[in-house]
Amino acid sequence: MVLNLRPKCANPSCAASFDWLAGGKLFRFPRETRELAPPNGREANVVGPHPIGHFWLCERCSNVYTLHYQHGRGVVILPLWPELPPAKSNMHLPAL
Repeated sequence: MVLNLRPKCANPSCAASFDWLAGGKLFRFPRETRELAPPNGREANVVGPHPIGHFWLCERCSNVYTLHYQHGRGVVILPLWPELPPAKSNMHLPAL
């Protein structure tokens, strides 16, 4: 198991290193049991010593995205403002 000693933004496309003074948003979510299962396969239902995972979005990313926990998928990054459907073009503009 490799520990990340230099935490970064949870957005995979962002390389910002964790800096609490620079702002951003911190999230806490439950970990999936399969993430915490021991490699020998025993006691797969045991959550383990750290049942909560911590994630951080930098200031820039937290203005555009949020993190959400989905059972079976884990933590996913979602836009704060989902795309709007295209407007219907029923309006007729008169020629000048």
